[in-house]
Amino acid sequence: MLFHQLFEGESSSYTYLIATPDTKAAILIDPVLEQVDRDLKLLDELELSLRYCLETHIHADHITR
Repeated sequence: MLFHQLFEGESSSYTYLIATPDTKAAILIDPVLEQVDRDLKLLDELELSLRYCLETHIHADHITR
């Protein structure tokens, strides 16, 4: 399993990237809207395919769709 903790300083919040090296499937937990480019870049660098985004709570800076 791959695990990355990503920090967003302005909102003092964390995003977590979890993936399986076998299938390259990934999930982002509590992504921050202003950090989409950072997150997509990391997914690309690690050659991962984003399958899910999960919010653990409602927060003004998290991506809600």
